Amino acid sequence: MKRLIQLNLIREVLFSEKACGLPPLVSYGQIIQPDRTTNETVQYICQDGYQLHGSSILKCILSQWQPTPPICEPITCDDPQTNFNGYIISLSNNNSSKYLMDTIVRFHCSSDLVLRGSRISKCQFNGSWSPKIPKCEKPIPCSIPSLPSHGRYQNLHPFIQQIDDGRQLEYVCGNSRYRRRIFCRQGKILPRMPKCFNECRVEDEQIIFSKKIYRHREKVYFTCNNHSLPLINNETIRCINGNLSKQPVCQKIPTMCVVPHTLFLRNIANTTIPSGTSFQIGSSFSYTCIQDYQPVNQSATVECLDDGTLSYHAHCVPKSCKEHPPVINNGRTIFHSTTHGSVARYRCFPGYKLENNNLVKLTCQFVFCPNPGPLINGRIYVVLKDERISPLPIRSEFRSYIPNVSHGRTIEFECNSGSTGLTCNHGRWMPAERPRCIIEHHVQPNIIFTG
Repeated sequence: MKRLIQLNLIREVLFSEKACGLPPLVSYGQIIQPDRTTNETVQYICQDGYQLHGSSILKCILSQWQPTPPICEPITCDDPQTNFNGYIISLSNNNSSKYLMDTIVRFHCSSDLVLRGSRISKCQFNGSWSPKIPKCEKPIPCSIPSLPSHGRYQNLHPFIQQIDDGRQLEYVCGNSRYRRRIFCRQGKILPRMPKCFNECRVEDEQIIFSKKIYRHREKVYFTCNNHSLPLINNETIRCINGNLSKQPVCQKIPTMCVVPHTLFLRNIANTTIPSGTSFQIGSSFSYTCIQDYQPVNQSATVECLDDGTLSYHAHCVPKSCKEHPPVINNGRTIFHSTTHGSVARYRCFPGYKLENNNLVKLTCQFVFCPNPGPLINGRIYVVLKDERISPLPIRSEFRSYIPNVSHGRTIEFECNSGSTGLTCNHGRWMPAERPRCIIEHHVQPNIIFTG
């Protein structure tokens, strides 16, 4: 009896989703269905800015959705005034007495106190304030520190010895126009000790600087005057406390070029200007090569560039072939260049193979297969596959006197039909030889392309 009650209870639970109807709606909430196969479980989630109170999952049990549906309530932050000893002004249009998500407040202190921390804060999605709630504290003034001998404060009365908490002072060093600042924070000067760094004054006849005075750690830019180039390339120069981290140097550009002395080692026969001779910028010399060699540059002319260097290194290379490699019948010639050392390759068309594979002469000859010989207890057929004649392959008997078969042609073998049964004759099976089942092996031929 107890087992029967359990089975009935299971049956009611399994089929109760039909009697539960639609799940209850939750304001500012959404329903998702984790189990779409039975429709007997639903899950609730809240919209942005709301948090769920209660069970997020309901099940259909005994024709009812259980437990009680949850509630989606707005996300709120604690009243910041409880932890702040000043006064607060809300910057958000919020008629509610609660601080909802994305509410922004501004913090203020009385005139005799100083705010420590951020002046504004925002209610986050997790119910916390960010940045953290500040504090109002008593100001702690700072003693004005002394400056280096060549430094002076700006707009400061000489009898004032302190500055208020949260205030700042400006000072300059020497004759510099650039102002630096110090700040008073809770009785401490930031940065700790004011420092004066010397500026860099630069002037040079050969070097053109971007300006005459550079501040400490400022990057120095310069160019060279006419007929000179920077000796330092891609290096950063900075002003470090009155000195340059590296001295810029300009090197004079040569006004002449020299024909190299080693041209005879580069297979060069003659030059229009003798080796070792100087020639002016903008002019050039030509050269010729020894027998069976050609200039690396087709013009065979070398120029003297504006920076005093040659346009390229003159030398000679072995001559290129004047013609393309010879054409081969029934085949294809493959090559990429006619320069010295290039290689040409030959490939025969299907059904042909290379003959006399040497450097003198190459030909492509037709390839044949020999007669496969007779088939005992069977017949041989030649298969013709030509869609111009017939869409289906045509078979004709292969004659034994044919000496060979051309490339691409297919022949088929067919065995004579043997006996498929035995008869009991006076206690003996006839015929005497039993039928046999022989495994057939058929290999797809590999058509080899020679070349």
